[in-house]
Amino acid sequence: MRMLRVGVALVATVVVTGCVSHPVSPARSYETYEDKAATTAEAALSAVSTTLLAAQAGTDGDAWGPYLSILVSEQEDELTAVQGTFASIQPPDARSDALRRQLSDLLTPAVDHVAQVRIMVRRGRLDDLATTAQPLDDDQRQLQAFLEAHQ
Repeated sequence: MRMLRVGVALVATVVVTGCVSHPVSPARSYETYEDKAATTAEAALSAVSTTLLAAQAGTDGDAWGPYLSILVSEQEDELTAVQGTFASIQPPDARSDALRRQLSDLLTPAVDHVAQVRIMVRRGRLDDLATTAQPLDDDQRQLQAFLEAHQ
């Protein structure tokens, strides 16, 4: 029963994450750019949180490797996509440049940390996932703080 609940929670998270739209229109003001940054951080936070949950489920023996492989790979794809989309938006002013650097400094390590979890899953080292995913705790906190500061 516990495995079913974890599976349902993970699937629901994936569905919600897939529905987040990526910012694509130009930013003509700092406020618009900040909104796009917040949307990006929100999608990144979702991917990081889902990966953390998946890693814990794998370590606890509550999810199978093939399922986790797909789930974590999808989170990595989502995170990479939102990172790329945000990077393609022209910052309208110097204040936006600073915001861009701040968010990029959060996204780059988060992508690397999710990739490390994916690698461990594909190597079949599910017992090590929680340890491998530990840096994502900090990524999650930092993204949440960014969101709180920019929403």
